Amino acid sequence: MSRRARTAAVIVTLGAVALLAGCSLPDGPSGVVVARAERTPPASKNRPYFLAVRTANGDRKDFQVYIDDYDQCSIGERYPACKQ
Repeated sequence: MSRRARTAAVIVTLGAVALLAGCSLPDGPSGVVVARAERTPPASKNRPYFLAVRTANGDRKDFQVYIDDYDQCSIGERYPACKQ
């Protein structure tokens, strides 16, 4: 493999790692789950999933979650405890 090809491979790898590192979703606020939403049909693991919680002070907060968290947290459960 030439030096140019190796350099290109390293650059592509570093770019992919940087993109994956920036893809994590922040945790939502603690509260009771009051709504769940799938924003984009048709079914796909890549579509955004959302939960809405009612916080301790009564505010409703909507936030995006991973599909695993969405599947584990039902309406009426406490977030983030339901995702564990």
